[in-house]
Amino acid sequence: MVLALSLATAQGTPANAQEMLPEQSAAKARQVLQQVVAALGGQAYLNASDTDCHGRVAQFGSNDDLTDYTLFRDMWSLPDKNRTEYITKGENTILGVLLNMEDLFIAHGGVMVTVFSGNHGWMLDKSGVSDQPENLVKTFNEQLKSGMNNMLRFRMNEPGVQVHYGGTDVIDLKEAEWIDFTDGDHRNLRLAIDRFSRLPMRWVITTRDPETREFTEAITTYTQYLTMDGVKTPLNIVRLRNDHRLTQTFLSGCKYNSNLDTQLFTRDSLAQRAADQTKKGVKNAREKK
Repeated sequence: MVLALSLATAQGTPANAQEMLPEQSAAKARQVLQQVVAALGGQAYLNASDTDCHGRVAQFGSNDDLTDYTLFRDMWSLPDKNRTEYITKGENTILGVLLNMEDLFIAHGGVMVTVFSGNHGWMLDKSGVSDQPENLVKTFNEQLKSGMNNMLRFRMNEPGVQVHYGGTDVIDLKEAEWIDFTDGDHRNLRLAIDRFSRLPMRWVITTRDPETREFTEAITTYTQYLTMDGVKTPLNIVRLRNDHRLTQTFLSGCKYNSNLDTQLFTRDSLAQRAADQTKKGVKNAREKK
């Protein structure tokens, strides 16, 4: 599947944006963002305390060919606790892409669980429970700061966060509008929304390599919205880097405010699961004798 990207680049300036004074641009952006939140479910979206989603995610190669896929269950205790369970079959490298561990290779499939809680992280695999590397915990927290849902739910009213109206555009043959965000740490974030449904279409994170000075765009697209527990939820999520598709997520379902057990987001929960798996393996081995 080839995605038709925006006719204007993420760094370009869409039409009409330059005609506004800074105060007008900020006011217009805030007005549009209120409409976006309302379209996503209003208070049901803003007041979500936890989410529990499941589905499958596919990985794509350099020629946009499907290389791997995995089933997953993704749980959040908002805003900063996450537990994801991956179920794979056979040899694969997709978890390395999803976990930002390029050298991770799974030889025989199985279940892998990752947990992040603020400045801590752990992983459960066939070898047991281990601490997440410091760089992955740092990456997780950076993703929190630059994520679209965190911006819309928690961050856009923080001191130092500025918003501007980016003008109109055409994306995938649909009329759209852009909203630009900057924060105190100089992150450059952009949101494209459908002019009619007011739902998010695209989230763009632009970074610049301090050595090469080259820009990188991390793009996430959202389509096929369905209302679940009062929240509009995109069932089809595609992640790209500089127009190259990396992964495509297909959600089968989501629950909101299901009162997830906070123990799920601890190292102890992984240790208990590892112990249960060991007991189950011993039991199965005995039954086969």
